[in-house]
Amino acid sequence: MGSQAGVGFSKKADSRENGIEAAQLALKEAGATSADLVILFTTGKHDPAKLRDGVRSVVGANAKIVGGYSMGIITRSHLSYDGFETGLAVVKSDTAKFDTFIEKGLVGNESKVGVALGNQIRNRDYVGERNVLVMYDSVKSKTEKGTSLNLATPLIEGIESSLGTMSRVAGVGMTDGMQWNPTHQFFDDQLERHTAIATVFHGGVRMDTTIMHGCVPASDYHEITKAEHNVIYEIDGKPAVDAVAEMLGPGSDRTWEDYPLFVTLGLNNGDKFGDFKETDYANRLVMAIDKEKRALVMFEPDLKAGHEVQLMRRSIDFSYIGKRAEDLLAKIGDRKPLFALYIDCLARASAYCGTEGEEAAEVQRVIGSKMPLLGIYSGVEIAKVGKLTQALDWTGVLCVFTE
Repeated sequence: MGSQAGVGFSKKADSRENGIEAAQLALKEAGATSADLVILFTTGKHDPAKLRDGVRSVVGANAKIVGGYSMGIITRSHLSYDGFETGLAVVKSDTAKFDTFIEKGLVGNESKVGVALGNQIRNRDYVGERNVLVMYDSVKSKTEKGTSLNLATPLIEGIESSLGTMSRVAGVGMTDGMQWNPTHQFFDDQLERHTAIATVFHGGVRMDTTIMHGCVPASDYHEITKAEHNVIYEIDGKPAVDAVAEMLGPGSDRTWEDYPLFVTLGLNNGDKFGDFKETDYANRLVMAIDKEKRALVMFEPDLKAGHEVQLMRRSIDFSYIGKRAEDLLAKIGDRKPLFALYIDCLARASAYCGTEGEEAAEVQRVIGSKMPLLGIYSGVEIAKVGKLTQALDWTGVLCVFTE
């Protein structure tokens, strides 16, 4: 039989019926009657238990289910968000292997959870190469004072400290949108919060990835002179908010109230004085402003004092997106495509970044004609940047699974 995969979609408002429809359509595309693995994403408008029960009633009692929340869903023929969207991928195989792992208690313990998750993965036997897909709960808390996030950087460092460097890895920080409401994660029949989940594909399955960047430098290099955890207090010896205002220039119509989800800082991991290479950059998005301290609150804690950063200008070239997808397809050679997963920063959606069309439509065009496609909107993306596994902002990570 080999492996069969399919993707299903639903926008039904009734949560159980929504899960049933999405699962039925996925199995139909796969040409299967049950599933071994289900990757499930839905918006926060659903009752997660009813939706899960609907999916389970279709995919069978033995299917492993992993997933969580997303602002919207992308498939071969659908792209929509901020509604009742559910998307799921199913895989049925007598050759491919899927091992799933979960660690709880993420709040304040990202590194420890990462170490424990890495230990779980390390202590299992695999057939051939490991391909690791990481999913974690982005939202730590939401209060009247603002939103606090679970951080991917210490989670990744923890995983690799016990597991070793992951050669094939991708991941997603899950959220249901710009409101940063609390989320649920799916793990088999469990409904959880504040967890990190890993799925390891092996037994002949290979995951190839590429990063869809969308920023170019818009300033010279500026040194971070004071930072702690994920807060940048000073740049070039000035309050960070004031330094950004200078970078934007006197003609800018942006004020500090606009900085969250707009101001992006880039860290060049390549040659500082060479030609611009987008693949060398890790971009960091401002999440919030500390008005009292005139500081930037970042999505991740990896920008530190001494780092030289540039203000980045968002520039999504649709033809570039298509070319990156085509280049990734060329890498798979004569391997059999199973399905693709597109992890797309929610701030790249047209409604939030102001583009006339959706950049994910290029992924639909190139990938959707070749294999089943499941796309999700993320708070944080995880991928390899050079030899480093890094948390990313304002990117898309395209994963193609083949055997």
